[in-house]
Amino acid sequence: MCAQIRKVLSEDRDQILEISRHIWEGHDYLPFVFDEWLKDPACSTHGVVIKDRVVAVANLRIIENGRTGWMEGLRVHPDFRRKGFADALTEHVVRMGGQLGVQRLRYTTSTENEASLKLAEKYGFSKILEMSVSRHPNPIMSPPPQKIYVRESDPQEVYRLLKGNPSIIPHRILIYDWKARDANLENFKTLGAFHSFYVASRTQGPNSLSLGYLRKRPEQPRWTFTIFAADEEGFLAHLYHNISIALQQGKTPIMGTHDIIFEKNLQSLGWATDEFWGTRLVLLERSLGGERPSSIERF
Repeated sequence: MCAQIRKVLSEDRDQILEISRHIWEGHDYLPFVFDEWLKDPACSTHGVVIKDRVVAVANLRIIENGRTGWMEGLRVHPDFRRKGFADALTEHVVRMGGQLGVQRLRYTTSTENEASLKLAEKYGFSKILEMSVSRHPNPIMSPPPQKIYVRESDPQEVYRLLKGNPSIIPHRILIYDWKARDANLENFKTLGAFHSFYVASRTQGPNSLSLGYLRKRPEQPRWTFTIFAADEEGFLAHLYHNISIALQQGKTPIMGTHDIIFEKNLQSLGWATDEFWGTRLVLLERSLGGERPSSIERF
């Protein structure tokens, strides 16, 4: 079987969609980002081609001023799996990252995705952090009275507050919608272009933070958020606050990410039904060296 790896073109779209149709029972995000990838100069989208047919695809997005290569969208058509194409694309993307001079490569996957975790180990990626991700199509509830007031904030204020309370965000990494960026002011501002920030404070300082946005999909928009909290009270305050936002917008489906220590609190809400879906997100990283001079400060 003669296969080659080449840059994906706009005329390959139908073949990419055919691959995507078999992912997550047809609910893959690839159809909604593929055209964006091709237009974005920060993206390099490549595929494995056999007889003019694209049978596997992956994207490398350069972010954080060229410091990070973000790997995403690795897909292989079911008819062509277990033939080494995922390995070949991963090796190709790692090589591209080195050629482009990025300091590190990163990507996220689920703890349930054994194939992805094996690829990570094979190509020298290490686990940086693990967080819980849950989804619910209709989380209607009557929240109890909250002792902590949650208010909207802005990237500059959030960054300033967190500099005095860095333990709120483990590893100083912002996780959002299965993506990751370092927690520096530049990235707060970048995310602020399409996220809203919320903080909850006590007399001794900020206790918790959340960021959320409306993830638009034709079948049904979803309110997507991440909570960073120092304790249970802060976590629940932000959870109810984000659910309230989703309900106010009429977009009841939610997807939330948070520290795994709060999984028991989430389960106590009685969400463990057939509609509830939960997993754990793993952030993986491989250093490529070549530290770039930078004035970017992390709190």
